[in-house]
This record gives sequence, structure tokens and C-alpha cells, in this order.
Amino acid sequence: MQENSLFTLSNTRLPFDHFISGALIAGMGAAALGFSDYLNNRATKKDVAKKIAKYAVTGGFVGAIGIHASNLIAQKKYLNAAAFTAAGIGGLLIAEELIKLESK
Repeated sequence: MQENSLFTLSNTRLPFDHFISGALIAGMGAAALGFSDYLNNRATKKDVAKKIAKYAVTGGFVGAIGIHASNLIAQKKYLNAAAFTAAGIGGLLIAEELIKLESK
């Protein structure tokens, strides 16, 4: 039986590639939502820019962690994938706290 290539796992990209992918996806989503808020007078340009930057950075981080963990799963390194995911979640929580402190 031939394997369907649509669902074949691969691990050929580098972690920074994953960060860029996640940052672009999250940044585009934040830009669309922020633009809507700006048009409806619910946010200023500065608020929208901050939202885009915050979501792009966190999206990049989450993208890099998630894709790297899926690469580890493709390599059948399940425990490493779980540990990397847990460390990524912890890192994201720390980053969120630092962002909150900086905005005060």
C-alpha cells in the first residue's frame, strides 16, 4: 500500500524558519483584527501596532515550539517532544509576564 504524502511527517526546516512562519501567521491575524478595531474606533494606531508586535512574537515562539515538537514526534522522540512542549509553554508564560511588567 502506498502512503499518502499529504499526511507524511517531515523534519526538514530549521527552528528559525518555524519562528518566522508563526510570526507571519499571528501578525497577519492580529493586523486584521486590529484594523477592524481601528476602523470602529475601538483602538488607536499605537494600540494596533503593539498588538501586532505582541502577537507576532508570541505566534513565532509558539510556531517554532509546536513545529519542532512535531518534528521530534516524526523522529519518534515522544518524550523529547513532550519535554520541549512543556518547556515552551513555560517560556511563553514567562514572556507574557515580562510583557505585562514592561507595559506598566
